[in-house]
Amino acid sequence: MPTNFELEKAYNENLLDEIQFTLQDRKEPTIVMISVPDYVLQARISSSIKERLSQYQFYDIDLTPFQVISLHQTLQEKLPKSIIESERITYCVNVFGLENSRLSSEDGQIVDSGMIAQLNFEREIIFRKPNYITILWGDHDFFIQVQRKAPDLWSWVTNFFVFKQDEIHQEKELSPAPSDIPAKLPIREEYIKSLKDKLEHLPLNDSDKGRAMLERLNLYSLLADEYAKYFDYLNAKKYYDNAIGVAEKLKITGYILNKLLYQYATLNLDFRRYLKALKLYNQVFAKDFLENNWNNLKSTYHQIGRVYEEQRIWDKALENYQKAIHWKEKTGQAYQLGSTYHQIGMVYEQQRIWDKALENYQKAIHWEEKTGQEYRLGSTYHQIGRVYEEQRNWNKALESYQNAIQWKEKTGQQHQLGGTYNHIGKVYQEQKNWYKALENYQKAIYWIEKTGQQHQLGSTYHQIGMVYQEQRVWDKALENYKKAIDWNQKTAQEHQLANTYHQIGRVYQLQSNLDKALNNYQKSIDWNKKTGQKHELGVTYFLIGIIYEEQENNIIALENFEKALMLMPEHFKERKEIIKESIQRVKSKLSEKP
Repeated sequence: MPTNFELEKAYNENLLDEIQFTLQDRKEPTIVMISVPDYVLQARISSSIKERLSQYQFYDIDLTPFQVISLHQTLQEKLPKSIIESERITYCVNVFGLENSRLSSEDGQIVDSGMIAQLNFEREIIFRKPNYITILWGDHDFFIQVQRKAPDLWSWVTNFFVFKQDEIHQEKELSPAPSDIPAKLPIREEYIKSLKDKLEHLPLNDSDKGRAMLERLNLYSLLADEYAKYFDYLNAKKYYDNAIGVAEKLKITGYILNKLLYQYATLNLDFRRYLKALKLYNQVFAKDFLENNWNNLKSTYHQIGRVYEEQRIWDKALENYQKAIHWKEKTGQAYQLGSTYHQIGMVYEQQRIWDKALENYQKAIHWEEKTGQEYRLGSTYHQIGRVYEEQRNWNKALESYQNAIQWKEKTGQQHQLGGTYNHIGKVYQEQKNWYKALENYQKAIYWIEKTGQQHQLGSTYHQIGMVYQEQRVWDKALENYKKAIDWNQKTAQEHQLANTYHQIGRVYQLQSNLDKALNNYQKSIDWNKKTGQKHELGVTYFLIGIIYEEQENNIIALENFEKALMLMPEHFKERKEIIKESIQRVKSKLSEKP
């Protein structure tokens, strides 16, 4: 005799046959309602429907992050224009997560949100107006509530399918949680997998909806945090949206919501989504201010400073860092002063104000040592090394980088070693000690791969390309630049692409392959504009000008030299003088023409 699960599988297959028969070759819109017990079965059934009804284009929309009152209005706002304005029934829209809008919080109590009553009111619009098929997914209890509270709508329903659990799920223990250090490592992959498994097997028809939503909120939060540490922006964004959406539906305020918003802001900062980051940090700031959470203000000011620093808006960066210091001192959080002085040092370093950079790095070291924050010392010594590297003081640079390595090893910050070995390689490269440069770049790659920091590989392969370029080993230079591009694209480091395309252009220019040089310089310009790195455009326009001058196309050469002069940062005085000389030279050539 067949087992119960074999019978349920056969039952579910029959339902799939019915759905296929009902929906194939539709000429008019309709709504199908499908009840499933958990997310795993929901994913499997929706996949089977897509395979069986391949004549339609499917669009999935998860409404979990949103508090839906009007389904029609929400779909009008969230669906692409191509679906809403489709003239024929060519789309099938899967609507997931609607059951999460059934409840809201009022005075600390979980109450009905009024969404189902609104469904009853707009029944004719949602059944007849859309020119697409709508599949509403949910748990059985949700559809029971729809029957009870929206009887007029339910009288229109002719396609309601209840799928049954058809396999055993044995709940597994969560895999061990990885360390807090961001890293793309197998242990984090396993932990994410076990969190997703737990989420997918949460029962959708739990009778205690409030408790179920809190458990879902916790899993969304954990997944968002782990994906952020795995350098996966899209998945982290998805789960932060879901977590914040559920928290807001339950009217959860205070620490939990603020922590989610703060972490979401930091995710956007790390992936250079500056406007989104600033908007979220300002939300956190406003909530902390209203709730008198003075202890949290210093961290938010610090992060807002970082947003402005990365956009090279120096005055606003310094203003916010100074506010962070004020609140750290006022609230007795002196142990955090080192990190803010470190960032102030970076602001001055990027402006090439070396004395102020070193002064603030020394303040950072003072506070890091005084408050037992030794694990930060490696990063600060690394930055001091960079200042000396920029000043071409090679001995002091190497000394500081060696200090950085010692502190990083001593305090278990091995994930930062790759970056320091990369810079030691640069110092030797500047001294034309190619062997030692490549040796340290290989050490950088070893530590980057070992500690799951693959987002740093692109910059290291870029530097290896430069070593071979300087030795005029063109094929190896191009090979490594292409590796750099591959890794930067894989790891969402698009802001580094422009620099590599620039160097590829330079390789072709040095080989007198001017068409390929111009093509890659243009790619560099496009990426610089796209990623907001406009301060790096000057050199590229200058080299384009050189090519056109060599081709005796002096009008276009002049045009590019003038762009180069306008975009070259003020502190590059020698470069600006060279560009001015080039402009005068080309103008002289143009004036000599009859």
